[in-house]
Amino acid sequence: MNRRIAFVCRKAIGEALRSANAIGQLRDVTLLVISEDSDMVRVNDVHDASQLIDAAKQLGSLHRIITAQETLLAPVAAANEALGLEAMSSEVVARTLDKSQLKATLKSAGIKTPRHEVVNTADDARRFASEAGLPIVLKPLNGSGAVTTFCITTEDQLTRILELIKAPVIAETYVNGQELCFDTVTIANEPQCYSICCYDPPILDALEDPHRRWRCVMPRDLSAYEDFIAEGTAAVRALQVGNALTHMEGFINSAGPAGFVDATLRPAGARIGPMFGFAFDVDPYRMWARAVVDGCFDGPLERKFAVGTIFLRGAGAGTVQQVDGIERVEQEFKDLLVDARSPRIGASKSATYTGDGFVTVRHQHTETVQDALRQIAELIKITYSSDSQLPSTTWEHRLQNFHELNRPAWDQAN
Repeated sequence: MNRRIAFVCRKAIGEALRSANAIGQLRDVTLLVISEDSDMVRVNDVHDASQLIDAAKQLGSLHRIITAQETLLAPVAAANEALGLEAMSSEVVARTLDKSQLKATLKSAGIKTPRHEVVNTADDARRFASEAGLPIVLKPLNGSGAVTTFCITTEDQLTRILELIKAPVIAETYVNGQELCFDTVTIANEPQCYSICCYDPPILDALEDPHRRWRCVMPRDLSAYEDFIAEGTAAVRALQVGNALTHMEGFINSAGPAGFVDATLRPAGARIGPMFGFAFDVDPYRMWARAVVDGCFDGPLERKFAVGTIFLRGAGAGTVQQVDGIERVEQEFKDLLVDARSPRIGASKSATYTGDGFVTVRHQHTETVQDALRQIAELIKITYSSDSQLPSTTWEHRLQNFHELNRPAWDQAN
């Protein structure tokens, strides 16, 4: 039976294009595309469920509508339900993406989360801050990732952010410790495979400092994270996600797991999805497509490598004028390099933590990967058109432009 699958994205480039192609390469699948630039069916706003429904009707009989983009999960689920198509439900999407529902679900399952509260007024937020103590974290209930998450360290900041975010919002205590993500391939609500990735520094720290280079490392040996993994697998089971790739973020400290702070139902961004593929020596896009279309997992998988990525940016502002050290990195780490994008000359400096480019390395030993990333950080230097220090991206800009900020510089260049 031929299955007609409609894939929804804003623009069919970069990660979206690779995800779409993976669906198209499955057996007995006809790939159809709905986007804002599609030659097949074009809509003005892919986030409008009614436009997706109308577009799907133009395509005729469909098996399912699918997306790999977090902000499109809710409208795609609504469109599937309106058309009577069997797919991930709006209830599942809301339970995972709505921060208040996520926290309630995890809490009821006995899984640790930071102290939190849905606040409906400025007075509620100030009371929470007074009781919990600064710093606190504020985020919209349906915000997308770190770009719409704000660390509040002063009362003045609290006043300012409450003028920008519409209530209700979720307030939670700030968690100190090592930030990690926990990713799974889940079939019929049961995690079939998982991975850990360590963030350095925590994403919010990198987001607030426009010059700091963010790194993420997937260690090969996960024995040090057994408690975190146990909490993560229990969390995924509690969320009842069906067939999905899940991505959760949380913290550990000297006392053990310190709580999960976010979750989503799509391949991990910030190169973590491709890193998963390099760690297990598999095609991560096909793995996602097999899960969400076929309901299958081609495992078990062996974790063969440690993998690390450093995101490239530096001091200064304006446009990228010169990049030094790339050739030396290619020579000295040729046996470790598996992927890279150089900052594009003439491009405006990226306003988000994934920077202007990246380098990914892998090796059987985690320490070798960590050492390589430290050396690469010292070797690659970026010169921008202005020596002035770029301030951290304004909160207003982050809230108004989070769709674009969630797109890395190398996808925007395509």
